[in-house]
Amino acid sequence: MIGDAVPAIATAVPIGIAFGVILERTGLGDPRVIAGQLTGRDFTVVRVMFGAIVTAMLGVVWGSAAGWIDLSSIAVPPTDIAAQLIGAVIFGGGFALAALCPGTACVAASSGRRDGIAAVAGMLGGTAITAVVWPVLGGVTAAAPREGALLPDDLGLPLWSVVVAVTVMGVAATTLGRRIDSRGSARAWRITATETAALVLAVAFVVVDERTGLSHGRLAGIASEITREADHVEALDLAEWIRAGEPGLRIIDVREDLEAATYLIPGAEAVAIESLTTIRVAAGERVVLYSEGGAHAAQAWVLLRARGVANAFVLKDGLAAWEDEVLAPLRPAVADDTARARYSRARHLSIWFGGMPRLVPLPDEVRPTREPAGRRRRNTC
Repeated sequence: MIGDAVPAIATAVPIGIAFGVILERTGLGDPRVIAGQLTGRDFTVVRVMFGAIVTAMLGVVWGSAAGWIDLSSIAVPPTDIAAQLIGAVIFGGGFALAALCPGTACVAASSGRRDGIAAVAGMLGGTAITAVVWPVLGGVTAAAPREGALLPDDLGLPLWSVVVAVTVMGVAATTLGRRIDSRGSARAWRITATETAALVLAVAFVVVDERTGLSHGRLAGIASEITREADHVEALDLAEWIRAGEPGLRIIDVREDLEAATYLIPGAEAVAIESLTTIRVAAGERVVLYSEGGAHAAQAWVLLRARGVANAFVLKDGLAAWEDEVLAPLRPAVADDTARARYSRARHLSIWFGGMPRLVPLPDEVRPTREPAGRRRRNTC
């Protein structure tokens, strides 16, 4: 993957420089251009930004389809409607007052414009003030924002439909903006070669997305994590997280047809696998999935990872491991320091959870599990 092969700074610095140059050359470092956009007299901002959005979107989806980009490695900011609406009001007010946004303010300041320097100073001052009053303001953002929320998932539409819709909107907006900026010139209604190419790429992506379902890049990333067992968590580790009251820990039982009296790991919630396509996962939550042996949990994990939930794990060997290692750990017969240390750790956890540490193996008929006699530990996910 590109992200693994190239250090972030090697791409971030050139892209940042190029972005600044483009903003300056397109006139977005001039407050008069932005003020003209806000008053409906100059649509340069809409044309440039929509062009950038469509170009980046098509580049990402086609790069993923070709296997060049791993979508799961791309950071998706959490979605918190209440906090973001408040931020939009504050940002919009400052944008209208200075006629500069953070990016264009930096460009204007680097060009030596005094209004740009003043805007940057205002941003730095506002950041400092926010840090001081954050104990009060921070409560607004504590409403469990959604992690990895994407427009196709929220709308219940395939990715290709959103790609086509955004591209058509972009071409329409740039064409209309060009018409207004040209003061009614008939030639302004003509779609340019670049806009035509964007429409062709968007329509062609319909076929690719319908055939692949998930992007090759995201599938490759998921497969790599499964191979490395990066998605697994040990039963003793989970027990320690629960005992320590680990912040953001969320345990989900995905076994089928559970009854009200069925045993659940302490703090777990029972969720049907089909519900994981729409379940809300808060930013910062660590989701641990488990089932009887592991197969259903692995399926559930793939569903969450396909949605972009990065902080999801599977309890290794499922509930069987919890019973064997936490509820009824067995003292090792071999005098091995590592094994004895692990048993000591398991024994203390077992007592805390109300389990029964064992000195010798128990007969199957009194084995402290809910499964039929003769069940043996399976080496599964």
